[in-house]
Amino acid sequence: MLKFVCLFLGIASTQAFHAKRAYTCGSNDYFTQNNGEVASHSGFDAGHNYGKNLNCVWRIEAPEGMHVELVAKSFNVEDDPACAFDYLEIFDGNTTNSPSLGKYCGNIFNPISSTQRFLTMQLITDDSTQLQGFKIFYNFTTQVIHSCHHTQFECANGKCIDIAYRCDNDDDCGDDSDEQNCQGGTNTGCAGDEWRCPDRTCISRDWLCDGDDDCGGNADELPSNCLGSAASRNCGNLNITGSAGTITSPGYPSTYPSSTHCTYLVQAPPGTKTIAFKFDDNFHLEPDTTCDFDFVKISGDGMASSHGPFCGNVSPGQLTVPGDHAYVTFTSDDSDEYAGFRLDWKAMQ
Repeated sequence: MLKFVCLFLGIASTQAFHAKRAYTCGSNDYFTQNNGEVASHSGFDAGHNYGKNLNCVWRIEAPEGMHVELVAKSFNVEDDPACAFDYLEIFDGNTTNSPSLGKYCGNIFNPISSTQRFLTMQLITDDSTQLQGFKIFYNFTTQVIHSCHHTQFECANGKCIDIAYRCDNDDDCGDDSDEQNCQGGTNTGCAGDEWRCPDRTCISRDWLCDGDDDCGGNADELPSNCLGSAASRNCGNLNITGSAGTITSPGYPSTYPSSTHCTYLVQAPPGTKTIAFKFDDNFHLEPDTTCDFDFVKISGDGMASSHGPFCGNVSPGQLTVPGDHAYVTFTSDDSDEYAGFRLDWKAMQ
């Protein structure tokens, strides 16, 4: 009898060990602290893939008047155009019955926020194809960040669906906005190469973050909407995390390319009070008294923490942005390329 009990306990402890290592939901399930991390599964840091048939739910609560912002430090979930197999779904509220902000899979997860103080995340996996999963950093902000991927259609309720589901006679949005204005079955809404302004008008994605206010109200030039824009193809990694690093104009110290727009999100560790920036003395962007052509600027969540635009051949030197994240924006027009800039940054506790 004693041998049987020992054998049973040994099997149970082995099963519990394996479950803890890879097959259980990661992190806590309820967050109220100012910032933190959410891991897809308990084995993420050990390099294990997520498990089969998971249904994980995390809830994040911000203070009154604040929003919850999510930034992916790592994201790799089984890819599918409709995210039908494994996916992370974001809900704009405190339950999975709240309005959906979209399903996410593959290896792209742009920064996004709730529109109010609560946000819920749900991870669903099927019984095949397990991948690395994700680790997502969250913090509280006063800024609403939301932009559908260029292969998606943005519903009137803010949900993102695959562009192929537009005008297919199915209500994929949940509010039927993907089936409106479908004359003869033709997509007369915003196409895959267009971006929708807050007033629902469509502009070319080539106009997104080109330095011109094409929407009115400057929505197409906001840093949060510029992440992943069409003009960012030469920029490299746009989501930068850590406690220190360097950002350069594309090609630096050789000449930067024309018609380029890069918006880098610098995300420092939790607890960071200020991010300090320093431009190298070797600074040269197309000179102009108003810096309308080629320029670099640094901004936080408010106008008071914005610096620039800068151009010409005089280095802006040192500056700071309060908080644990900042945006660095570089834009070049279709002529006159120069050496560009090097910008070193460091998180300050």
